Amino acid sequence: MPLKQKNKPKGFTLIEFLVALLVFAIGILALTSLQIYVLRSDISAHHQAQAVQIAYSMMDRLRSNRSAAVAGAYNIPNAAAITEGDGNPPLVDDDLADWNTNELSLLPNADVVINCTPSGNCTVTISWSDAQGDPNVPTPTTTLSGNI
Repeated sequence: MPLKQKNKPKGFTLIEFLVALLVFAIGILALTSLQIYVLRSDISAHHQAQAVQIAYSMMDRLRSNRSAAVAGAYNIPNAAAITEGDGNPPLVDDDLADWNTNELSLLPNADVVINCTPSGNCTVTISWSDAQGDPNVPTPTTTLSGNI
């Protein structure tokens, strides 16, 4: 006479279910972390592209008012040196104020250094905060140089 086999339990036990749930939760946390990293990188890339466009815009402004630029009227050591425009000639202050209000302000905590030599070599250096909550992130900088 053959021995009777005991019925094996069918389905998952509670421990197997909890282990599967733990593996699933770890996977979801990893994907969330990856998504945050991608989002931060996307914001950084966007700021970098904006900084390049803003620097090109200033170079175009320098070219359009070359005589004032080579005379040093556009030279500023930082963004705090940009005054409000008054609408009266010379229009360099209005040009800088408009650029600061409409373009440079698009970057978080932006700063700028503009330097033009009498020979027409100009450099626009833009820096901004890219910390996004992390104080250890260095300040990014974009420099555009050219002869106007």
